[in-house]
Amino acid sequence: MARELLLLSFAALATAGLAAGASGREVPPNIRAIVEKTRSFGLRGYPISFWNYTNLAEHGKYMDEAEVEEWADAGFTVPQSPNFDASDPKQKAHVLKLLDWAWARGMKLILCDSRTYAKAGPGGEGGLVPPDYQEGVRAAVADFGHHPGLFGFHVGDEPGKDFKYAFAECYRIQKKVAPRLHPFANHLPWWPGAETVVGNASWAEYLDEFVRLSNADLLSYDCSAQMNPGQGGWHMYFANLREYRAASLRNGIPFWNTILSVGHFRYRCPTFDELRWQFNTSLCCGANGILWFFYYMRQPHSNYRLSPVDEHWDRTQTYYDIRRIQKSFHRHYGDLFARLVSTRVTFYPMPFGGGQSFTPNGIISRVRPDAENHPILIGEFTDDQGRPYVMIVNNSMTDSVFVRVTFPGKDVKVYSWDWSGREREGGAYCTDELRRTDDGLTAGQWLAPGQEALFRIESSSAEQEPIPRE
Repeated sequence: MARELLLLSFAALATAGLAAGASGREVPPNIRAIVEKTRSFGLRGYPISFWNYTNLAEHGKYMDEAEVEEWADAGFTVPQSPNFDASDPKQKAHVLKLLDWAWARGMKLILCDSRTYAKAGPGGEGGLVPPDYQEGVRAAVADFGHHPGLFGFHVGDEPGKDFKYAFAECYRIQKKVAPRLHPFANHLPWWPGAETVVGNASWAEYLDEFVRLSNADLLSYDCSAQMNPGQGGWHMYFANLREYRAASLRNGIPFWNTILSVGHFRYRCPTFDELRWQFNTSLCCGANGILWFFYYMRQPHSNYRLSPVDEHWDRTQTYYDIRRIQKSFHRHYGDLFARLVSTRVTFYPMPFGGGQSFTPNGIISRVRPDAENHPILIGEFTDDQGRPYVMIVNNSMTDSVFVRVTFPGKDVKVYSWDWSGREREGGAYCTDELRRTDDGLTAGQWLAPGQEALFRIESSSAEQEPIPRE
């Protein structure tokens, strides 16, 4: 049922997109490359995943078809598998069943196969990896590479300067052995001084070097600073979105952001509004995929608490909140965000993380919240036809706002998406007023904390607004 609902929504959006016509704006090659790369993933929706630290030896009894159905029902499109030992025939057979169950529900899996995790050692290609690493990758591909439900294999997480070259080489080997698969490799977040940890002069240099050496299909990272007390971590959160977005555009590949679903250390347990805020600010800042850290508690450890599935294997409120956010997202937008690329990100009134304050352009000319200095996040996008889109997010985790946004031009039209995922002319699902004046068309809407409004814009002034290359 979950797969059928997603497919109906995606089909409706595809039909609407074809009927709407194309823009005359030139789409830069790097933006086209990001759209094409995301399309090559073969997913039936926007990439949404979670970090999975279970293992089949210990937790296999929980990893049944009903569990996979639950992943699909909660709106995940590319989950991580449990860790497993493919030398155990029972575990290998179990993984093949997981792939069957996932594919039947419109999902692909990132397989956590011990043979494909990045390893450093003498010998091998360039002396960076063990001589038998490529053999292990070939064996993993022989076991599972034929399955249409396989997205790719997990490479590893957060390499430092002593491991980054072996890490990139292992990714490159996976791409050489199985070019049609998409290895998953995760990177550290940036923080002041993080460059010394990875041994590069700048974070941009580090990311570009990894892409060049690995032939990477995507960039992924994690950041939890936004869930520190107060707003102290917001600058780091938005600085990372800015850095990874810029690297994505420079290299013409998508980037995925990992956001927080479990309280630990000083990070608080996120509420529904905070979960939605993380999801929508990631989208608005151009993330081409989202992961949650993490999904299964397994057993109590440190001060980790209230993950979506707790230590008793019960579903917490966090699970139901994420499910609600993701099901609503798919129902409204289908695969739309898998076909969009960020062209500009601005903040009103003041930026976070070294970002840009809002300035008018030919697409959006005014942002006016009812409360002075209430924070608003504005994301602009294009599809591969050059058509402009605008996303408005209430950039507060706590307070609602009524915000008016003006789209300039006497001929301007706006389009949005209804509860069935159909594009239609008019305001967003949350728009309360739509007024045309000499200045253009103004849409006013109440937005709860972290809530979004999305519009597609048609106007002569928008047609004249060039698409930035970076």
